[in-house]
Amino acid sequence: MADLTLPEPSGELASRIVAAERGWRPISVRRFTTGSGHYVYEAMGETEALVVRLGLPEQAEALAAGSALMRRLAGLGVPLPRLLGTGNADGFPYQLMDRLPGTDLGHVIGTLDDGQLAAIAGHVARAQQATARLGAGTRFGYAIATVDAPHATWFGVLEAHLGRSRQRMRRAGLFDLAVLDPVASRLDAMRPVLERQPAIPFLHDTTTKNVLIAAGQCTGIVDVDDLCWGDPRWAPALTLAVLKGYGGPQRYVAHWMAAAGHADDETFQLYVALFLLDLMAEHGQVFNGNETASTPEARAGLLTAFRDLAI
Repeated sequence: MADLTLPEPSGELASRIVAAERGWRPISVRRFTTGSGHYVYEAMGETEALVVRLGLPEQAEALAAGSALMRRLAGLGVPLPRLLGTGNADGFPYQLMDRLPGTDLGHVIGTLDDGQLAAIAGHVARAQQATARLGAGTRFGYAIATVDAPHATWFGVLEAHLGRSRQRMRRAGLFDLAVLDPVASRLDAMRPVLERQPAIPFLHDTTTKNVLIAAGQCTGIVDVDDLCWGDPRWAPALTLAVLKGYGGPQRYVAHWMAAAGHADDETFQLYVALFLLDLMAEHGQVFNGNETASTPEARAGLLTAFRDLAI
C-alpha cells in the first residue's frame, strides 16, 4: 500500500538527486509527459543531459531489479542508456541515467520516409534478438526472470490480458462489452496452438514509445523495467494496434516483422485485436497523471480499427 504521507516525486527531488550523484545542479528539469508507471524527469546541465526515473516506495524492489536487468541486457548489446546511479531519496527509489538524444518514435513517425522506417525497424528487431539470447524460459508473462512469470502457458497470458480489458471496460462504461465476444471465441479456438508457444524473452514496450529517434535514426531504447516471456510478435502487434487505432504508417510494423522473420498469420492478428481492445479499455482509467484524455473521436477510431480486423 502506498504511503499517503509522502508527496508525489517532484522535479525538485530529481534536481537534488542529480546534485548528490553528479555534483552539479540542473539548469532545467522537466517531467516527461509519457509513461504511466514512473515519474520521469529530464535534467539538463551545461555539459550533461540526464534522466531521473522516480518510483513510489512500493516500487523500490522492482526498480532495483530493473536496474540489474538493464545492466544484463546492455551486456548482450541492447542499446540502452548508461545507468549512472541508483538509490533512494526521501523515500522514493530512483534510477539516474544518460539522456539519450531524440524523442519517442511516435512523435516523429509520420515524418520519416520508408528507408528510415525500415532502418529503425531493423534496429528494434536486432535489440529483440539480443534479448532473446537470454534463453527460453519455463513460465510466461511479464517478469524479470521466467521463474517469477505468472502463467504456466502463453494462452494464460492472453486470457488474463482479455480479462483485464473486460474489467476496465465494465468499470469505465464507455464501450459495449459485446465487442469482446468474438475475440474471446477466437482465443478459445486457438488455445491448442497458443499452449505450444515457447517462453521466449522479449522487450514488450518497444512500440511508438520508448524507441528514441534523432535525425531519422534510432538512438536507443528506454524504460526497460522487465521482460515478457512468450511470443516476441506480441510487441509488434501492440505497435500495429496503436498505429491502426491512432494513426501512423503501418508499414513500419511490416518492416519490423520482415527484419525479425515473423509471420503475419491468424495468431498475430489475434494479438492485434487483443491490443485494440486493451487500448479501448484504457479510456476512462486513471494511472499517474500521464493518461490521455478520452474523447468520442478517439474511441470511435479505435472501434473502427477493431471492426476492420474482421475477427
